[in-house]
Amino acid sequence: MLRKKYFHVALQIIFCYCLLINLTSCAPDERASTDADLLKLDLKTANASGEKVNHYYGTTRPFGKGVVRSVVTLDSEDNPVAMGVIFSEKALLHPGTEDVNITLDLHPKARGMVVDHIDFGYHPHGHAGPGFMKEHFDFHFYWITEEEKLSIPFIIDNGPAADLPPAQYWPEGYVYDPVTVPQMGRHWITEEQAASEEFDETFIYGSYNSEFTFYEPMITMEYLTAGNFESSYPITSLEGYAIPGYYANSYEIKFDPVKKQYSIMLTNMTWKE
Repeated sequence: MLRKKYFHVALQIIFCYCLLINLTSCAPDERASTDADLLKLDLKTANASGEKVNHYYGTTRPFGKGVVRSVVTLDSEDNPVAMGVIFSEKALLHPGTEDVNITLDLHPKARGMVVDHIDFGYHPHGHAGPGFMKEHFDFHFYWITEEEKLSIPFIIDNGPAADLPPAQYWPEGYVYDPVTVPQMGRHWITEEQAASEEFDETFIYGSYNSEFTFYEPMITMEYLTAGNFESSYPITSLEGYAIPGYYANSYEIKFDPVKKQYSIMLTNMTWKE
């Protein structure tokens, strides 16, 4: 039996409260219109074969002293190459002392992809979990609609969990949380992270109602600002996929010193049956 960790019990209380206070955090202001043209990836980006790719952006949202937005990168045949979140360096200045969750829409070009929308989360005091009481960011890439996400109730398993995805789909080396966080889902973390009290970056899966429902890179503020990133971070693939589509095999954390912006990107997208 896999060992389970109650690492989001406190988070379910915090998240419900923060969802209410942060509905206003997505309201546009002058920063969104002023910085939107600056918050872009290099248009000369090419894929591994050297083919030109195109970037398509979601609505720009204010955060801290800067802005944040989603981006989807497609090849010349509109196949997904990468997708993620970009935010200005100024976004890390004075982000506040309260938890924030901003739902980022995707460009219409992303319609039909596995990821439906992205939640950009900021936790200045961290939250419950093995090493997670640090200031950090959550990047939830949801495979379900926002309406479906918001309908998820709080569930805690007192016995064997009844709503897990089929065991043959589980990612190798991951354990699941017995708590289903409301308006989010059940979290799966690596066995290594579950046994640790340290954390700088990690990759989480989410599930609800017997299906996997999100990707989640989670990164500390300290790790972001230090800037000592690896070229790429591998993603342990699921052993099977309920919905055919393009899924990521890795993700990247980058900082552009010229444009003064960060990017958190799912990369190496490949078709999975």
